[in-house]
Amino acid sequence: MLAVAFIWFAGMAAMALVIRPEAVVVFGPADHMIPAIIASDGALLDAGRFHVAARTGTATVGSLYAAGAWLVWPIMGKECGRS
Repeated sequence: MLAVAFIWFAGMAAMALVIRPEAVVVFGPADHMIPAIIASDGALLDAGRFHVAARTGTATVGSLYAAGAWLVWPIMGKECGRS
């Protein structure tokens, strides 16, 4: 089960790097992620203590990792951040 969970988490993180999503869920300290998203003209959709959902703007997934993100997952559903 641990291997399956690892493959799932790694696959979602890799997919965010490959498809360049319009909206993402970023796991990590929100106090580091929110300024990075705002600085790149992104739009904040939801935030908690250790997650932020946002439209990415000009930010790349790599820049979010550079800001301290633990994981960045794409939001694929139409009801979750896409217009």
